[in-house]
Amino acid sequence: MVLDVLSLQMAASLVIVVSAVMYLLDTLMLKDALPGRLWATAFLSGVFSAVAYLVWIAVPGAFIAIALGNGAFVAATAFIWLGSVAFNGRPLRVPVVVTAVALVGVVIAALVEGSRAGDWAGAVPLFLANALFAVLGAIETRRGAIARRWSAAGLTVIMGIEAVWFSLRTVVFLAQGPDSEVFQTYFGTSVSAFLTMALVVAAVVVTSVLRTNESALRGNPETRQLIVDRSGVLLRESFGAVLTILVARADAAGEDLCVIGIRVDDLRRVATAFGPEEAEDMARAFRASVRRHAPTMALVGVTDATGLSVAFSTPPATDHRRLVRVLHERLVDDLSDLGTSVVPVVGIGVALASEDGRDGPTLVDRADAKARHAAMSGEQPFGFAAE
Repeated sequence: MVLDVLSLQMAASLVIVVSAVMYLLDTLMLKDALPGRLWATAFLSGVFSAVAYLVWIAVPGAFIAIALGNGAFVAATAFIWLGSVAFNGRPLRVPVVVTAVALVGVVIAALVEGSRAGDWAGAVPLFLANALFAVLGAIETRRGAIARRWSAAGLTVIMGIEAVWFSLRTVVFLAQGPDSEVFQTYFGTSVSAFLTMALVVAAVVVTSVLRTNESALRGNPETRQLIVDRSGVLLRESFGAVLTILVARADAAGEDLCVIGIRVDDLRRVATAFGPEEAEDMARAFRASVRRHAPTMALVGVTDATGLSVAFSTPPATDHRRLVRVLHERLVDDLSDLGTSVVPVVGIGVALASEDGRDGPTLVDRADAKARHAAMSGEQPFGFAAE
């Protein structure tokens, strides 16, 4: 069975319209956050491009329709990228400017070539822009928060296929022309329609899964996603965000917030001298010991590869020197019990909201700086530690 261009374009348009309607209904019902709204805009752009191309097929002289269709087609890919950028919480100003410039360029290129170029007016800018945004989208789905969602791999594959196909389409178009047998067989309108249908359906499924997770975790712009590793330790950004909230609550309750920084900076030297396995054993024991001996309701967060932070509220009269001395002794005892070739030097530092400021990340940095100094000099907050 051989399908003509109009039939294939109508089939592709139907798939795009149905997918977009379903996605938009979900968007309205979930009261989606910015990533979901941007992805919904991508599907709306796809609908607009499909309608514009149908107008061009039905009325060949209306070449302005193909210019608008080209711009909308590129916008569909660009908004998938923008949604991924928003999902990762990165600034959108520069990506939006890049998108706007590209869209204007694609539309103007088609208008300049006009009716003399026929169906392929502005084809090269269209192909290149789609390839560009597909590459950017594939890269963005492999970084940040979206990369931690297994379903994002599907979106990476979709954008990767689109990038490769449009890049090859550009090369063949320039080298052999749109009427060549190779172009018509592998990169013509019929192949494009089938590819569009497959990719749109796949993109709807993947972005719907991502959008559901994103809405549940970060749908309210006033909320933040907290990330905890397998051992129950908060990652640095999450730890700092929680601290800022706890500082305000402790202040309102007439309490102070204490942040203890703990470091074992000589793990790298241990790895060099005695092997990475021994250093890894020490690192695991260090993390487990900090979690075990920290106050029950304390938060434990990552500072960096060799440092942790512990935060908790305390009454104003708390003896912090005694508290950190006991914690330091227990940590050193646990590391000594490992029976390794050497016991790493543990440095400990204390930062108080009443003395060091009421910003969470600042408190972490100050406690860590004091712990680093203690690890290098041996001068702990409670005095010099016994060797």
